[in-house]
Amino acid sequence: MTYRILFGESDLVSRWIAAQIKDAPDLTGAVAFGAVREDMLIGGIAFTEHRGTEVRVTIAGYGSWLTRRLLRAGCAYAFEDLGCRRMTAIIKRTNRASRTVCERIGFKLEGTHRQAYEDGGTALSYGMVRDECKWLKGSDRG
Repeated sequence: MTYRILFGESDLVSRWIAAQIKDAPDLTGAVAFGAVREDMLIGGIAFTEHRGTEVRVTIAGYGSWLTRRLLRAGCAYAFEDLGCRRMTAIIKRTNRASRTVCERIGFKLEGTHRQAYEDGGTALSYGMVRDECKWLKGSDRG
């Protein structure tokens, strides 16, 4: 089955992402892309906290939604359009599925934040730097 990338609906996609994540970060004002299959939103990538060289990324989805096409669009936005050198993802330690996805697409574990969540849970920070991103057009790594 094919899907389409939803651009220009950042508020809708951001709210959907936040609803999928327990302990979701504030995605107000995020720039977000969605994956739509059969008129249903099945995944999304949201970018927040842009600080010149860095941007925070939050993802959520179901099934096989995070395709190369969407990864390329997200990485191009962060690294080319925004001009960032790095993306950061914060994931709850107990969320093994999200940690696995981040590691498989190229994020590296960089830090531990003890008692970062309301319930006392630990957050893990992951980073991807432009020089190591295999999803950019012309990259010889992907």
